[in-house]
Amino acid sequence: MKKYNRWKKIYLFLMLFFYGIFVPVTAAEWLFSDAGFPFTAVVVGIGLPPMRKNHLAQLKSQASIQ
Repeated sequence: MKKYNRWKKIYLFLMLFFYGIFVPVTAAEWLFSDAGFPFTAVVVGIGLPPMRKNHLAQLKSQASIQ
């Protein structure tokens, strides 16, 4: 369970960083400058929640097996 709780905190930090800082800054940069479309922000924005859910479920199942 220690591993699960540690990763839960890491994912909380990652989600706060990406959704609170990275995605809004990248979107504003795209809207107000000549920067290209923010593919990285879109991919991370779509991919991070399922990745988090699957990884935490895997850690939880490993903890219950051991």
